[in-house]
Amino acid sequence: MKIIQSQHGDFTVLALAGELDAVTSPAFESEADKLLESGARFVVLDLSELTFVSSAGLRGMLALAKQLRAIQGELRFVGLQQNVMEVFTLAGFHRLFPTFSDIAGATAS
Repeated sequence: MKIIQSQHGDFTVLALAGELDAVTSPAFESEADKLLESGARFVVLDLSELTFVSSAGLRGMLALAKQLRAIQGELRFVGLQQNVMEVFTLAGFHRLFPTFSDIAGATAS
């Protein structure tokens, strides 16, 4: 998995490419911890290049969301591909987190 970080106003964007599973989720969680340590409060996960997410990946995303909420921050999602959206729907994530079609929409509000 590849992770690219960028800044869009108050939002830190992490673009994930490849697969987020039991093997790659520790790298994602490490990046998330670094974000929190740097003071990031508003995070957008760009999943437009993510081809697969497992329950381990979902756990890492949920952990990040909980940590952000604890500091009055927020986690938003953008660019979910069909197969990733199906996993989000099955897990109920689509009801818990705002999703957007593009980064501009996710960082505008």
